[in-house]
Amino acid sequence: MKHYATYSRSQDCFPANAPDTFIKGSGCHVTAEDGREFIDWGMGLRAVLLGYCNPKVDEAAKAAIDKGVCFTRSNPYEGELREIITQELKLGEVCKFGKNGSDATHAACKLARAYTGRDIVLIAEENPFISTADFFIGSTVVNGGIPKDSTVQKYSYSSMTVNERVYNPIEGGWRDNSIGIAEYVRSHSISIAAIILDPATVDVTREKLQYIRDLCDKYDCLMILDETISGFRYDIRGVQGLYGIKPDLACYGKGMGNGYAVSCLAGRKELFDLGLRGKGNVFLLSGTYFSNTPDIAAAIATIKELQEHKVTNHIWAVGQRLAERLKTAIYNVGMDKYMQVNDFMPCNPSIAYATYDDNIKPLEVKTLFDQEMIRQGVLMPYISISFSHGANEVNTTIEAAYNALAVCKKAIDNGNMRDLLIGGHCQKPVFRKT
Repeated sequence: MKHYATYSRSQDCFPANAPDTFIKGSGCHVTAEDGREFIDWGMGLRAVLLGYCNPKVDEAAKAAIDKGVCFTRSNPYEGELREIITQELKLGEVCKFGKNGSDATHAACKLARAYTGRDIVLIAEENPFISTADFFIGSTVVNGGIPKDSTVQKYSYSSMTVNERVYNPIEGGWRDNSIGIAEYVRSHSISIAAIILDPATVDVTREKLQYIRDLCDKYDCLMILDETISGFRYDIRGVQGLYGIKPDLACYGKGMGNGYAVSCLAGRKELFDLGLRGKGNVFLLSGTYFSNTPDIAAAIATIKELQEHKVTNHIWAVGQRLAERLKTAIYNVGMDKYMQVNDFMPCNPSIAYATYDDNIKPLEVKTLFDQEMIRQGVLMPYISISFSHGANEVNTTIEAAYNALAVCKKAIDNGNMRDLLIGGHCQKPVFRKT
């Protein structure tokens, strides 16, 4: 069967020997259409937090299907999940459900603009993806079909600065002007609606989160946390639970339903009231399938499983073990100039690729490493730890990593990296023009 997926699931983003199609999954193990079996560290783009085919979750979804999937009005599953989100987990005073993280982040930005009467949303440049909505995609290189506007400004989370384009009348041209984020927000306070952050793609700290919280409070703009990835992974309550810093709005998805299509926007009631007629007239979150019973039932079952088995503790422990052993392997093989493991948050470790030699391309190193891991039955496009990953999977992965790293090191020493890539194919980033 031909693989027709696009963007992050496309063949461009994987080595040439990656399986085209998966036909079965159990725990953290998957079977491809061609019969090959893999330990999967991608876990459905980080959405499968418990593991594939979790019995409790699937049984809950099947039971809901037997009673009806899509109704003309509400269903009791919505009320139960709403109670869990707002009363038990206290992720916000009010919540609404969607199908993916983009639904939630788009709605959050609409609420922020309606509440403040301002347009500009500050987005961390380190965040690779926030939403499929125009407000974010228009700020990327794949912005075809989107009207040009200036309602998004990027800031650097790492340095807490904004690189602003300013016109110099003396020189008669534009130049980049880097200023602190506090200075930028102060000087543009009448225009800034919100500061949004995906904490899963930065080295998030309590101090920096508090800095953003204080900045938003001082200049009356909203703090939005995009916890699509970090929610239920870093802590059952996400980053806001881990650090005790409450945003005005928080977005959840991915692991919330263990692969079922469900997401959530939670936050202050006065903000959600803007979605009421006569109070703000914001058309917030609405879709024919947003309240489908199997997805909502799956989310309820998932959260109960996460709580009962203390899944976040398991994920932190496995992540730390895997990261430490990967770092040791990289160092022992002599690949530490080209690959580094970021385990600032062991529950969400990652591998960074960088070189000091212009002749060695980081993406070629990643492609060769991923390719050789696939040869040994390990699919690791990134690291998304699930409750199903354990000591056996870590041991097998580290053994495969030593072999893959040795191939990479030899290729670098011999100067034939490109020759070892099957078909000369090198992975490409999702956001690119060609």
